[in-house]
Amino acid sequence: MPVENSANLLNASSSRLLPFINALPDAVVIVDNEHRIVLVNAHAGEMFGHPAEILEGSDLAMIIPQLYQASHRERVNAYFKNPIPRPMGAHKRFYGVRADGSEIPVDIMINTIILDGALVAMALVRDVTYQRALEDRLIRESLTDEMTGFFNRKHFINQLNAQHSGFRRSGLPSSVIMFDFDHFKRINDQYGHPAGDIALIETAEMIRNELRPLDVACRIGGEEFAIILPNTQLQSATIFAERIRQKIEDMKFSFEGITFQATVTMSVASFLASDESYDSLIKRADKALYIGKAAGRNCVATQEALEQPREQPSTNRPHQ
Repeated sequence: MPVENSANLLNASSSRLLPFINALPDAVVIVDNEHRIVLVNAHAGEMFGHPAEILEGSDLAMIIPQLYQASHRERVNAYFKNPIPRPMGAHKRFYGVRADGSEIPVDIMINTIILDGALVAMALVRDVTYQRALEDRLIRESLTDEMTGFFNRKHFINQLNAQHSGFRRSGLPSSVIMFDFDHFKRINDQYGHPAGDIALIETAEMIRNELRPLDVACRIGGEEFAIILPNTQLQSATIFAERIRQKIEDMKFSFEGITFQATVTMSVASFLASDESYDSLIKRADKALYIGKAAGRNCVATQEALEQPREQPSTNRPHQ
């Protein structure tokens, strides 16, 4: 149907429909099968920052972020071919764009109506900025350790599983550093649990400043930590682990006028072609960590240590 014919058909009934859609609490955008906005209510003008007279007659792309315009156009075409009503909360994330270029997270309910013989799609558009922020915060909190701000063990497993899948598909290397504090119970017993908490928090902050954006740091137990290093070979991961180990050894923690220090034992493992799952890597890292502790702690042991005789552990530095 030509654009001008659609507009002519709709003009006759838009004045009668407008009071009803203006009474609705959500923005309303009515679109024809050529992606033309034919009618909006006052809330839509407020939401998108355009006067109604500018929106009406414009292409729907005016209020769709450029990144999503092509896919959205395909969805609109598919909807007119098979116009099944879509309720709010269908678990898809949509975005609109304001006149100033800022994006708005929205939820959308869509149905078809007939206006003077023309089939059009009527969308109720709801700004869900607050709900989306709350949802993201709850998800983040469910995957984050409250004390350190690192991710928790659940996220560590999920991310490691994803890294293994990527390794199987593309062969890109991924490495993992696992470590825990040496004799951490002694710190808690001698200086108190708040002092131990300070050591964990300040260590996490130091590590956070050393990470790349793609690295994933996790607290997987009381004083146990892990760092996933995507696109990183074993040798590079070992060098990084040694740098972190040395920085922790040099740190001075203070609590109620008392200054103390701590050390960690670290292990490093990378995916191998023989790994059927991420669990194989974790087992190698755990075994290497055990070897590092047996070698005297405060060192970095790699999965290569598993290939050496137990009485001659392969660690990254001579044990003191």
